[in-house]
Amino acid sequence: MPGIDKLPIEETLEDSPQTRSLLGVFEEDTAAISSYFSQLFKAMQRIYDAQNELSAATHLTSKLLKDYEKQRFPLGGDDEVMSSTLQQFAKVIDELSSCHAVLSTQLADAMMFPITQFQERDLREIVILKEVFQISSDDHDAAINRYSRLSKRKENEKVKNEVMEDVYTSRKKQHETTMHYFASLNMLQYKKKIALLEPLLGYMQAQVIRHESQCKDLY
Repeated sequence: MPGIDKLPIEETLEDSPQTRSLLGVFEEDTAAISSYFSQLFKAMQRIYDAQNELSAATHLTSKLLKDYEKQRFPLGGDDEVMSSTLQQFAKVIDELSSCHAVLSTQLADAMMFPITQFQERDLREIVILKEVFQISSDDHDAAINRYSRLSKRKENEKVKNEVMEDVYTSRKKQHETTMHYFASLNMLQYKKKIALLEPLLGYMQAQVIRHESQCKDLY
């Protein structure tokens, strides 16, 4: 729905069909955001896992090259030159391994942390608020139904007052939870932009630091 960027919190007390319809659109959009970020999170997790694997594999390669001189090959002959050469390779690969380890840490902090926070904090909050909103709406509907049945038959004043108090209390609670839910849905429209850009910038920054600072002596 072009041109609509927020839910009208000021209309939560009225709870009109139009507002409910607009809420449905925002909930559909939130579901789409959740699905998209779930896929993006998995893709970034693969990048992070691959970087960790590269760091571990590079470190292992360096270790194996260093251990070459300790090996005993039946047909090896005099391998002093080869051992010396491999030690030099191991030194360079060791430095590369350190760079990969640093990059892994930077990806964890700058890429994985913000998108994980968005998944586990912001999107999870919406799920919880939706559940609370639904419960408060159901409670209010139940109170209205009790009041409707009450008006059709004679009851004593005490029962009437209790039912009316229940309607008032449930309506107040529904209004409060609706405002909170609407505000969070509105805020999500802004948070999703930050949540999308922040880990991408973190990824790019980590790569730049790796090439310009951590590994400048190797190139």
